[in-house]
Amino acid sequence: MKELVDYSGPFRPDLTFEDFSKEFLLKLMRVWQYAWLHMAAAWFDLVKERYGSQEACELDRMAWVRVGEKVNPRYARIANIELNTVLDSMKCLQLPLDNTTGGIFPVEYDIRDENHVIVTIKRCPALEDMEKNSPELIEPRCCVTTMEVNKRYVVNPRVKVGALKLPPRSSPAEIACQWEYTLEP
Repeated sequence: MKELVDYSGPFRPDLTFEDFSKEFLLKLMRVWQYAWLHMAAAWFDLVKERYGSQEACELDRMAWVRVGEKVNPRYARIANIELNTVLDSMKCLQLPLDNTTGGIFPVEYDIRDENHVIVTIKRCPALEDMEKNSPELIEPRCCVTTMEVNKRYVVNPRVKVGALKLPPRSSPAEIACQWEYTLEP
């Protein structure tokens, strides 16, 4: 059977992802990525409206940490990543829906060696939104939550995560943030 490049034809009750072309699946993944990030933002906003910023930030941190602990090890398993080096953990950062691969968070990698990597997030739409609409959320979300989440997303507990540059920024032309990943002996 020919791979579907879209779903414009008749309804197929036996549809599987294998029925779609690679190109269509990539488009679908980008929409899933967008939906995942917007769901997280909508959840945060609703909690904030009901319980306030402090409680929303705490629950947001707890939710993202839980996802990192429960879901992200699966990426390593399905991708057959052995998690021996920092570069192995960098692969794990590239696979989730809120990843550094899809273009939403453009990054630069400064690979010093296989166990020392500096990651620069050049642009962050979430930070840009907070800068415009709620600067009081930058510190708890960008500095506290992101630090804890990054530690879980690398999957390997021996990988140490350090922040080299965090918001707030003095200008939108500055990078969003910069992180250092090293391997504990």
